[in-house]
Formats: sequence, C-alpha cells, structure tokens
Amino acid sequence: MKHKTKFLFATTSLLFSSLSLAQVSVFESKDILTKEQALGRYQWLQQCYSDVLISIAEQILDPTIPRTGEQKQAALKEVLLYKNGQLKDDAKYVTFGDDTGKNPKRWYAGKSASDTCTQIPSDYSISALMLVSSLPAYCPAQSREKGYEYIKSVKFSKMENNSDAAFYSNFVGQTARIYKDRSYELTLTPGFTDSESYPESWHVFVDWNRDGDFLDTSESQFAGVSQQSVSLQLTPPSGTQPGLTKMRISMDYLGGSLNACSEIDSGEIEDYLLYIK
Repeated sequence: MKHKTKFLFATTSLLFSSLSLAQVSVFESKDILTKEQALGRYQWLQQCYSDVLISIAEQILDPTIPRTGEQKQAALKEVLLYKNGQLKDDAKYVTFGDDTGKNPKRWYAGKSASDTCTQIPSDYSISALMLVSSLPAYCPAQSREKGYEYIKSVKFSKMENNSDAAFYSNFVGQTARIYKDRSYELTLTPGFTDSESYPESWHVFVDWNRDGDFLDTSESQFAGVSQQSVSLQLTPPSGTQPGLTKMRISMDYLGGSLNACSEIDSGEIEDYLLYIK
C-alpha cells in the first residue's frame, strides 16, 4: 500500500537545490547499505513512496525533457544506481531523519522490494543522499563461549554502542567518523552474565589502509586486561586511506590473539564501521 508524502516535497526540493550529485559525499549515519541494498531501497520507494522519487527526479533531471512519472523514476534510477548497465560501486540512495538529520525514532526505509511498506514518521524528511558501502569481505571470527562475559559497550569518537551477549556481533551500521590527523579515545567495557567479574583481554583491529585485512603495520593492537573498562588512544597511522573501513573489537577471558581472524575462547568479537576523512 502506498502512502501519501506531501510533507516531504519541500525538504526534498531544498536538498537537491543546494547539492548536486557530484558534491554529495558519505553522511554519518547508521543507514549503511551495499549497492544491492541501495537498489532494494529504490525499489521499495517505487512501491511505497513513488511520489518521493518523482519529486527528487524533478529537482535533478533536465526539466526541458518531457517525461511521465514512470519515465522520471526510470531516469532517476539510472542516475543514482547504474553505469553502462551495471550497478555502480558509488551508487547513491536516500536516507531519512528529523530536521537535525538524526533518526531518534530509529525508522529506516526498506532495503528490498519485498519489505513491508511502513509509514514515514510525520516529522521526518530526506536527510541525506548516501554513497553505498563497498567494504570487502573480511575474514570471519567469533567466540566459542559467551556464557560468562561479553562486550557490553564500545565508545569511539561520537559513536556509543551498548549490546548483549553474542558469539559475534556485526555492527557495521554503527559508524564512527574520524579524521586522519587526529587521535581518538576508544573505551571498551565488559559485561558479565552473573555477579562475578573476570579479567578480560582486549584487542583492537583497524584496516587503516582499506585493503581488506588487518595484517599491516599498526592494524592490530593489544588494549589491556581488566575486569572493568579499558581506554586507549587510536591515531590513524601514516598510509591511512580516507573512506569507509572496518574496526574489529575482540574480548577474551583466555588471552585472545593479535590475529584478527582467530577464533577466541570465551568472550565476544564485534565489528564496526569507520568513516575516515
């Protein structure tokens, strides 16, 4: 079922009158999609909010060329998603938020044509045009045991994530934006399933040069052993490449490993996304 979205049009017009596609860059957001999911987002909007796509198309397509509503959507799809008939590695998609660009209601547009149509919150509008995440496939890793301890909290830059026990958690939707010439404090807090606490070993891995692994100099770091929170300074090293990359956090009661791909014994491994500027 399609929804009426007249309240979006004014904001959409403002967005695309001030930003050309060539000027749009990654916006700090938890709404991080692959290029396939960006296509799914477009297809979801076609089914649920086609008037939003038509409004966007009217702002960025040549107004001297007459087009029907369907033709406008098709032309916009080519501009945002395709090059030479293939999905682009720098495909773009819209994300939504309140008038500050944030998403306090944690409402996300669909990522597939099969996703159910849901109502956009009445105080939300298009907040940004996003570039897709083109992260490579990193090596898998997890814990063998999660019954005693887990990663309770990760704080880095302006990102803070609290979570429950798991063998492995993929939080690449949690994005921390950092700058190459600055240092940032990373604070890691363990959680325990009962009243007893244990000394936990922490390791941190960041793919600074964005080559798809954690094997290069300065990409693995021992963060300490503690029953409480540990903190360390992370400074992007020489050779750091701007863009999206992965940060992996490992916590293990039995010592852990400086190998980011190793299975650990008792604790948790979590992955996050960094946007390096």
